Amino acid sequence: MIKLIFYFFSIVILTSQLVASKNIEWKLALNWKSTLSPLASPPFKMAQMVKEMSNGKFVIKIDGLEKHNNPSNLFQMTQKNVYQMAHTNSTFTQNKEINTIWFTGIPFGMTTKEQYSWFYYGGGEKYMKKIYKPYNLLAFPAGDLGAQMGGWFKKEIHTLSDFKNLNVNTTGIINEILSMYNVKHNKIPSNEINTAFLNGDLDMIEGTSPSMDIKMGFHKLAPFYYTSWSKPASQTQFLVNKDIFDALPTQYQIILTTAIKMVSYDLYYENFYESSKAWNKIKKEFPNIQIKTLPTEILNNLQNTKKIIFEQYAKKNKLFKEIYKSQINFQKKARQWSELEEFSYIQSVNKLD
Repeated sequence: MIKLIFYFFSIVILTSQLVASKNIEWKLALNWKSTLSPLASPPFKMAQMVKEMSNGKFVIKIDGLEKHNNPSNLFQMTQKNVYQMAHTNSTFTQNKEINTIWFTGIPFGMTTKEQYSWFYYGGGEKYMKKIYKPYNLLAFPAGDLGAQMGGWFKKEIHTLSDFKNLNVNTTGIINEILSMYNVKHNKIPSNEINTAFLNGDLDMIEGTSPSMDIKMGFHKLAPFYYTSWSKPASQTQFLVNKDIFDALPTQYQIILTTAIKMVSYDLYYENFYESSKAWNKIKKEFPNIQIKTLPTEILNNLQNTKKIIFEQYAKKNKLFKEIYKSQINFQKKARQWSELEEFSYIQSVNKLD
């Protein structure tokens, strides 16, 4: 981190000497509305840094979901250079390329710190380059929201049978897992979720974290707020058209990748801050909300179902199998330190007066 900061400031100091004279303008598409902070924060901060470090010669204009209205096609739009960049979540491209799921985080997988460590030091970056290369794309971590809550529920979940006929709005691999327990998946537009919950078309809202759930008003609808199991990490990605990136002057490439890395760290801390504020507000104004954790028996079943699904993918996809093994091995080692470093500290001091 110290090296990165030193590198960043070195670039700022040398900008006037390094940057080519040519002006460049790119467009970036968000997979969400531009007002959905802190999730939407990284691209705007990155674009500002790029503009400042290039003395205003490299400008990135941002279109939110409210403008392009095409959330499921950013992968292809970046490929085709409709947009030179996108800020997205790799689970959205699961149907296009199953191996992209590893870079957002998987159910019962690694935490944010573990995921980032695996990416930068455990081989993850190598896999990301390999996966996106055939699509003429580069991909970079673009910030992580941390562990996401397990959703807002109308009723408490006691047994696996409580999932039967439950109307949910989950996506991706989580859909595949819950489908084994006869849930009903309803694809509801984000602006219609609250109405769907009130009229019975949804019994569970996937949600994210308090920082954004409070803006959506989910806490006013559901009495049970479940802890995480499906998204222990939730890393977003910047997609970049590789041909367009390669055509940039080297100085601009350095500026862009440095700005990306800087803002990728910032999202976690911004979301942690905003979520801690939001959760205290929710507790104060809605004290009847109950925090729940799925019973151990249910979690065991969900985890075993996930393993079966992943093993099926691994049989069909050699690279999936390789990355799956890489993450399992890294997580086993990292989890021991995670428990000792932070979890044990919190458990110990929380018992003090």
